[in-house]
Amino acid sequence: MAFEKLNSVLCVNDNDITLFILKRTISNANFAEKIIEKKDGSQALTYCQQLIDTNEYQDGNYPKVIFLDLHMPVMDGWEFLDQFSTHIWPYFKETKIVITSQSIDTSESVRASQHPFVIDFHNEAMTTQYLITLQETLERANIQDANQDLQETNAA
Repeated sequence: MAFEKLNSVLCVNDNDITLFILKRTISNANFAEKIIEKKDGSQALTYCQQLIDTNEYQDGNYPKVIFLDLHMPVMDGWEFLDQFSTHIWPYFKETKIVITSQSIDTSESVRASQHPFVIDFHNEAMTTQYLITLQETLERANIQDANQDLQETNAA
């Protein structure tokens, strides 16, 4: 089944090898037109804020998926999630975040799931099959959102 390629994804990870593998897998899976990479949460927030400040986000020109590591220098994934929730998500309502941590600590998974935009805690190597499954999940979520919007419109 062919899926619509996302306009862009954002990969936030301080490990060059992990970033390389993630970008290569995304590219090989034909998952996104554009792959943006940032080395820590601060760089990622700055990038997202620039899209807001220049109004690029209004045309849907923002990452629909963010692959986020939790353990990074400067600003870790936890701080990014808190800042994203407050300052970015009100503008990037379609964005979903996949945590790509090697952690096996279940408390981290539970903590991450408290953010409504975090849709998965992926602690294994990224694969094309995973991205296909993720794309299916995103498309189902978009259909559900569209149906909910229609129901709300019809109720008004």
